[in-house]
Amino acid sequence: MIIVRSPLRVSFFGGGTDHPTWLNTGEPGAVLSTTIDKYIYVQLRRLPAVFDFNYRVAWGMLEEVQTLNEIQHPVVREVLKHYASTEETGYEVIYNADLPSKSGLGSSSAFTVSLLHAFLGNKEKLSSKHALAKEAIFVEQQLLKETVGYQDQIAAAHGGFNRIDFGSDGEYQIRPVQVTAARRTELESSMMMFFTGFTRSADAVEKKKVAKFADRTSELRAIYDMVDQGERILRDQGRPVAEFGELLHHAWMAKRSLDDSVSNPMIDERYEGAIKAGALGGKLLGAGGGGFLLMYVPQARREAVIASMKGMTYVPLQMERGGSQVVLYNPELTSNYLAATARVSR
Repeated sequence: MIIVRSPLRVSFFGGGTDHPTWLNTGEPGAVLSTTIDKYIYVQLRRLPAVFDFNYRVAWGMLEEVQTLNEIQHPVVREVLKHYASTEETGYEVIYNADLPSKSGLGSSSAFTVSLLHAFLGNKEKLSSKHALAKEAIFVEQQLLKETVGYQDQIAAAHGGFNRIDFGSDGEYQIRPVQVTAARRTELESSMMMFFTGFTRSADAVEKKKVAKFADRTSELRAIYDMVDQGERILRDQGRPVAEFGELLHHAWMAKRSLDDSVSNPMIDERYEGAIKAGALGGKLLGAGGGGFLLMYVPQARREAVIASMKGMTYVPLQMERGGSQVVLYNPELTSNYLAATARVSR
């Protein structure tokens, strides 16, 4: 048995410029993001030969099926079809998470990274963080044909507070943001995250935004430039960290301009209420349309901002550095594995 956890992420600046559609135009792409102390967990083991099914997958539903093609969870189905040999059968995959999925924190990619890490680790194959990120990108973009960029898989695999630069060939460079401990603590303590109460399909929102990329060149260039601006604010000890929060406001305005589906009247109302209560800026995380709203709030205004967010749940967070990690590995369970010749047939 193996259990892997991979962190969720908060993307500050640059979202959208990590998408292949944008990068294939020859434009540069980069993001400034951090992983947080909220995780996706995947438990995987080979099933013992005592059940009347070959695969058990527990997520928002419980699946107990005989063939791979019957598995409804798309990532589990495609990963096992692509990476497991034709003679392998009898897998159990159990999903758990600290926060709701489809909420703008990169949970889908964190799950893909965790599943790959668990599957390969259970075969005693060591994978670098770079390899995990690349394989997760392959699964989502090529096997699943999803409208996704590169940043979420890389963040989940590597962890940390980083600047990530992307190339049109799918390669990337990741560099930790150089910031003093005091300024990092100030940034961390000023971040407040609120759950809007509803989730959304990132793929549906992303498709609408991507379809308009050709008409949004100036906006996407501005979003890319904010990665440099945000990094400079944090590295320059002569500038107040609060400027980072103010830049978040400009990033949110630029993101909203990409498509009407990015926000809605309720989110706009809560955002404006938080600004009036003392927040300096913020943004809806992920593709948009729902999920978590991140606000930059000075310490003295935290209670007022919480009061302004009626109907939303405040979720404390901290940055994390570990990335995808194995938290339990027990190879002694191999004695219970289902032999290939013992598979259940219809």
